[in-house]
Amino acid sequence: MIDTKETKSEKVVIQFGAGTITLLVALVLLVFAPLSAFAQQKTTIAGDYAGTLGPLHVKLHLKVDSAGAVTGSLDSTDRGAIGIRCTDFQLNGNSFTFSVPAVRGTWKGTVDADGTLTGIWDQGGTIPLNFARDAAAPVEKAPKASVATKKSQVPSVTQPSA
Repeated sequence: MIDTKETKSEKVVIQFGAGTITLLVALVLLVFAPLSAFAQQKTTIAGDYAGTLGPLHVKLHLKVDSAGAVTGSLDSTDRGAIGIRCTDFQLNGNSFTFSVPAVRGTWKGTVDADGTLTGIWDQGGTIPLNFARDAAAPVEKAPKASVATKKSQVPSVTQPSA
């Protein structure tokens, strides 16, 4: 048997030190593990998206500020309606909704892991409206009067007959 000639108090200090370090490492892991999991799950929705509403091509432009507030606009390119203001953005987990007051429409759906927005457009009748990221599309800026002057050209959705 090897005698290390450590006193009892030295053994206690060594054991206490190792236990304290283990405890500190465990606490650090417990504190930072949820933060890294949250960061990995948080989806960034900012960007440009393209979709089709029946036969009409639409583009959605979303911005997210540093506080996490979402703003955006919608374009109906086939109708020449650019920069239609969107409001009431709600992003809860992967559930996402917004309104388009100028046409009394709403979109409700989900943000998929690949960045696709899958949902339903409701404007008195519902129709599927999915958006895919449109990385090549520059954000189009419209004059302030574009919505008011082209309101009659904003797409209207009717319920498809069965």
